[in-house]
Amino acid sequence: MIRRNRLSFTAAIVCMAMILAPAGVAFSQDADITPEELVQKHLKALASPEKLAAIKSWGVSGKAAVEFIQGATGKITNGYFMCVSDGPKVGLRLQFTDINYPGEYFAYDGSEVTVGHITPGQKSPLADFIFRHNAVMKEGFLGGVMTTAWPLLNTGAEKPRMNLARSSIDGKDYYELEYGTPGKRAGNMTVKLYFDENFLHRRTEYRVRVADDLTATGNIVSRGGGNLVTSPEEPTGRPADRAPGDTITGSVADSIYLLVETFDNYAVVGGVALPQRYGLEYSVEGQAATFLAKWAAQTEYFVNNGQVDQSFFIAQK
Repeated sequence: MIRRNRLSFTAAIVCMAMILAPAGVAFSQDADITPEELVQKHLKALASPEKLAAIKSWGVSGKAAVEFIQGATGKITNGYFMCVSDGPKVGLRLQFTDINYPGEYFAYDGSEVTVGHITPGQKSPLADFIFRHNAVMKEGFLGGVMTTAWPLLNTGAEKPRMNLARSSIDGKDYYELEYGTPGKRAGNMTVKLYFDENFLHRRTEYRVRVADDLTATGNIVSRGGGNLVTSPEEPTGRPADRAPGDTITGSVADSIYLLVETFDNYAVVGGVALPQRYGLEYSVEGQAATFLAKWAAQTEYFVNNGQVDQSFFIAQK
């Protein structure tokens, strides 16, 4: 039986309300908007300025599932999802009953990013990425508009570099906002935010490309039965399970690490437009190593300005 870390919320749980109606804004009408105008339209699509300013903490919970496609095998559907935020602090947890994969736990306490381990001393591929590239949490991106840390709520204070473009993904048009200064994050990670014609946040992409990346070699092993094996520092499994490394004289192919968040089925909850479906997809393409997994969460309960257990913002170290 899963033990769920429940937070003490003093506020009553707010039930789902009506599905957000399309705003009817055509892309062609806003072809020349600036990044700053996009941010303002996005915030207006979420809620009134007074409503957004009044929210100091958010709690979101629901059901979760995961499927490992490459680099590990297995599918688990009986999971639990929780995302809690209090100002810049964020904790996101995905729990499962599988003995080989208990889930994920990412937390930021306003100072340090910590992640849970799937076994003592061993991180999952996704946890390892977030731990190494902690700007995902320190800059408030993880969880998107489901958290009070969402950076677009306060771009005036940070004055970030923003580039706006138009793009199409799977036949759908988006505003593409590249956020942050290239080269300022570990691994030169780029962050791109995608918005639909109603200026709702639909997708975030975190991409890292590493040349001559030996850490991607043999750090992910597919052993069947839902087993998940990782850790560049401490690879496990029999030697025959691990792919051979390159020689010292050979070249090593670039590695591409890609984390994608998706946000769908928006509804008005407590006066704020929030997604009811949340997805994570993490992939690695590198020398002798590939990995692909997808997580899906269906949010069921929301609460704002409740009493938050601050210990939730520190994951297992």
